[in-house]
Amino acid sequence: MRINHNIQALNAYKNLSQTMGQTSKTLEKLSSGLRINRAADDAAGLAISEKMRSQIRGLETAERNSLDAISLIQTAEGALNETHSILQRMRELSVQAANGTLEDSDREAIQKEINQLTYEIDRIADTTQFNTKKLLSGSAEGRPFAEVNSSEVSYASNGTWSGVVTAEPTEPAQVEIQFDKNLGSLTKAQLEGKTFTINGKIYEIDNTDGTSQGITGRNIAVNISGWIDNVGTSDANITSNITKLMNALESAVIQNDSQMFNVNKNLPTNAGTANDGVINNGTLTLSTTSPMSPKDVQDLGSLNQINTTITSGVTFNNPLTNTSTTTLVANPEAAQAKPIAITFSEVPKAGDTLKIDGLTISFDSPAISYSNGSATIDVTNKDLDEVLNDIDSIITQASNDNPTPVPALAPVHSVSNNSLILGTTKTDDGISPIGLPTNGLDIALIDGDFEADKGKELEVALQIGANASESLSLSLGVMDAATLGIARNADFSILSTAGVNAVVGVNVSNSEAAQLAITAFDKAISLVSAERSKLGAFQNRLEHTVTNLQTANENLTSAESRIRDTDMAKSMTEYTKNNILNQAGQAMLAQANQLPQGILQLLK
Repeated sequence: MRINHNIQALNAYKNLSQTMGQTSKTLEKLSSGLRINRAADDAAGLAISEKMRSQIRGLETAERNSLDAISLIQTAEGALNETHSILQRMRELSVQAANGTLEDSDREAIQKEINQLTYEIDRIADTTQFNTKKLLSGSAEGRPFAEVNSSEVSYASNGTWSGVVTAEPTEPAQVEIQFDKNLGSLTKAQLEGKTFTINGKIYEIDNTDGTSQGITGRNIAVNISGWIDNVGTSDANITSNITKLMNALESAVIQNDSQMFNVNKNLPTNAGTANDGVINNGTLTLSTTSPMSPKDVQDLGSLNQINTTITSGVTFNNPLTNTSTTTLVANPEAAQAKPIAITFSEVPKAGDTLKIDGLTISFDSPAISYSNGSATIDVTNKDLDEVLNDIDSIITQASNDNPTPVPALAPVHSVSNNSLILGTTKTDDGISPIGLPTNGLDIALIDGDFEADKGKELEVALQIGANASESLSLSLGVMDAATLGIARNADFSILSTAGVNAVVGVNVSNSEAAQLAITAFDKAISLVSAERSKLGAFQNRLEHTVTNLQTANENLTSAESRIRDTDMAKSMTEYTKNNILNQAGQAMLAQANQLPQGILQLLK
């Protein structure tokens, strides 16, 4: 017998330790529900099940992707449903306009509704989005990076939108007729038969008896009575004569040209002593009844010419500059700036350009600071807010540039959301010399790749499987008015450039045009029907895809469960067995620990 080594106790301890280890693993399986909690539990099973888990989670995500794609299709198809309704209404209006019982005014009302409905089709195509992705206006490369909310700016060609925005005139055109003391000193004979030419009409002075209708019989009479021939040095006589002529001319203009002019009168006054010859001029101001721009005045042609055959005492004056003139003059500056918004749909790309009067902003790399009317903005890794703030900063520099600020830009400009707000106080003066236009705010927007990509359908790649290359391509057609063939330019010529909004709708101004409009709307309805049919078929396909993904996910999850999940009944049986062995092992270890006590009997 030995006391240094209790072999029986060591053996009992070893077996007890193994049993307790098995019990611990069984408890872990029972508490987690997993058969494999670590690689050591089943190395091969772990590798297989992890690969299955990748597939399962991929299938779940692909199912969500497919459902998102269905939602995208439903969004587009819902918008096209409204487009269909609009086209049906437009066709109905065309059939109505083709009826010979209508008058031109009736068709004009129909044309207005067709125009508005055409604009709405363009708006639907421009604004229908899913997760900010525009669905019905083609590929992103086939849309301009910004749009100008003014009909004065329109598509030219080669990806260029240009035009001149002008403010509405807020003042009438004017001319001052100034009568000085020399006029009041003339005799009847010197005035007799003299003329004023105003608005193309000849006003002829009759200073004999004040009753004639113009000496020539063709002109408008300016009848003066009581003219003082020998005024001498009397300031009172001079001012009296001037007053009589001004009153007579005023009456004649009001009687014969009141639709064109309002007349304002400041009579002459004695500025000094009674007979010192110092007299304040009399002024007769002719103002047009309607506000006018310089271009409006220019369009009057010869009617805006003002002159007289009186050689002394009468001058025509420009009230804006207090200088001599022979024509009506209009203020080129409006009282308030006309606002205009340039709304950006995306960050400009390299090669795009924005021109504002004498300012040219290029988007490229590297950035170049503002100098002499131009600047370059580096758009690399910039968001839209940063780019808009850069543009606003450059406009501020250009507006304050000395001596050549941007000529037509209003003092106020700002950034609001994704829009650049500009304005101009310049009315249309009709002057467009080579170089800088001066008749308003010149806007040009150049999209470098628009022309090459216009009209391209939107391609959406859908990941509908758990693995690479398991994708599907969805094509969404351009559904704006131009693509549907119902967009027109201002002269009713066909506007066929996709991505460019219509100026007016299809012409229904007469019966023949309305007949052609019916055909045009039939074709448009057919195009929308084909697109909706395509989207509906695609949705049906995706619904089957979703069902297939759900089935594959279910079966693969079942297979992974068989590898990874624990069999609770089997594990509970194992746990019960190990629990009994633990109790037996503990009892045997206690007995083995008592065996060395027998040595004490030998030592007595």
